[in-house]
Amino acid sequence: MGTRKDYIKTKYTGIYYKEDARTKVKTYLARAKVNGTEIEQIVGHSNDKYKTNPALAFQRRVDLINAHKAGKSTKKEDNPTLDQFFEEFHKLRKETISSNRHKSTKYFYDKYVPDSLKKQKLSSITSHDLQKIVNQLISEGKKGSYIVTVKEIFSPLYKKAMEYGVVEKNITDFLQFPKYDNTRYFTLPEDKVKLLIEEIMDISNNHYRVMFMFLLRGRRSNEIRTLCWEDIDFENKLYFVRDYNNKIRKNQTYMLDDEIIEHLKIIKENKGLIFKSPKTGEKFTAIPKKFWKRLQDNIGISMRIHDFRHLLGFTLVNNNVPLESIQRALGHSNISITQRYSNQKELMAKNAVDIFLSIAKKH
Repeated sequence: MGTRKDYIKTKYTGIYYKEDARTKVKTYLARAKVNGTEIEQIVGHSNDKYKTNPALAFQRRVDLINAHKAGKSTKKEDNPTLDQFFEEFHKLRKETISSNRHKSTKYFYDKYVPDSLKKQKLSSITSHDLQKIVNQLISEGKKGSYIVTVKEIFSPLYKKAMEYGVVEKNITDFLQFPKYDNTRYFTLPEDKVKLLIEEIMDISNNHYRVMFMFLLRGRRSNEIRTLCWEDIDFENKLYFVRDYNNKIRKNQTYMLDDEIIEHLKIIKENKGLIFKSPKTGEKFTAIPKKFWKRLQDNIGISMRIHDFRHLLGFTLVNNNVPLESIQRALGHSNISITQRYSNQKELMAKNAVDIFLSIAKKH
């Protein structure tokens, strides 16, 4: 079978690892051969929820082998059904997406994918089969933003199936969806922005204060909640958001400013999650909702956690910061996503002119 050149063999049979030179995070790979079929799969990372180590990786290798013996193989030779491939793929993704998204994906799959399709061989399913699911959701009057869940679920699944040689193309590329505008524009008056920042900096709980400081700097909720001390590089004033913890699935590097470094050092630990739930000691399932509600009430505003990103984006556009800089700050994969903030600025200007013209025409 031959070991991948960038992986090192451990003392545990079939377990290999590679270490990121900068962050020292280890990725564990399991390899095996079951009934003549080669298996190779990433089974964890040293900074994931379970702090995967060689022993835990070996146990997952055993589980993987048993799954293949039970007929749940995803290899081309075994021609898996959609249900078989989905179950294994869904299990694999558990450590790379949020728990809420993991649960909602399973809920959507169970509710909207017909049993007859689940039993069908993955290689024989066509884009027309998935289009039927899309059309059914349209007929039920579901919102466009909900309907595209079909692609959000099946596109990465088919990409993985292509890697395994189970299918030759990603059939979700041929799906047709209703047009919809999912853009949300959000801004606050300058006095409210000032109050928001003051309230955040006055938070007495050190961990909550730093958490909201990251929100002010444009980080997504899941990026903050999965941030580990191993991702912080104080010496070079950098922090890293791993590909499996962000929306665009690419490693992201951001600079730490002196203010947040100062506050991070107050709560500094050696390893593990920076922000842990006081109840479970595990990752927060969300930014503390009750606390955030009290903060809003104190300021007299109504906004979602994700609106921190909209607020940052629109404020920067309104102050003539280049779109490329805003794209980098928000971690957008494509500048066209960032362009919406510029479009909103232009829309506001148009609305102002329209109001002027309507007033002028009355006289």
